[in-house]
Amino acid sequence: MCDQHIGAEIGMLGNLLKRQMVCHSGRAEPDHATGMQAMIIHYLSGAQEDRFQRDIETQFRFRRSTATGILQLMERRGLLVREPVPYDARLKRLVLTDKARALHQQIHEKLSRTEQVMREGIDEQDLAVWFRVTGQIRANLENYQRKASEGQA
Repeated sequence: MCDQHIGAEIGMLGNLLKRQMVCHSGRAEPDHATGMQAMIIHYLSGAQEDRFQRDIETQFRFRRSTATGILQLMERRGLLVREPVPYDARLKRLVLTDKARALHQQIHEKLSRTEQVMREGIDEQDLAVWFRVTGQIRANLENYQRKASEGQA
């Protein structure tokens, strides 16, 4: 077994990515979105159908409480509203405000630029292997968490 640790490397990459997103997001300014809010705005902007909190939980693999906190903050900052749907009084669809839609083009450009920086100098075959391996790591962790919640881990 080598001296490198997957968790440590992912943690460092996560920190660098967060730092990059903060650098690009203008986070200190009240009219801008945080990195995670930017990713949610980007996700909701591309939606062809109604999106709900559970979609955010699934897409970003958030716990319900995490998604609730982020979405409530986005509501307070005027980035989205929750609107009832006529077919189920319990459901509230997530709708971006004009403020969030105005930010979306900047967000899209910044996410694209960050993606380009991360892919620089890496050939497509290596990226395909990386995505396959990280997908397996994610599946391993999700299976472990599922088993742990069922008392099997």
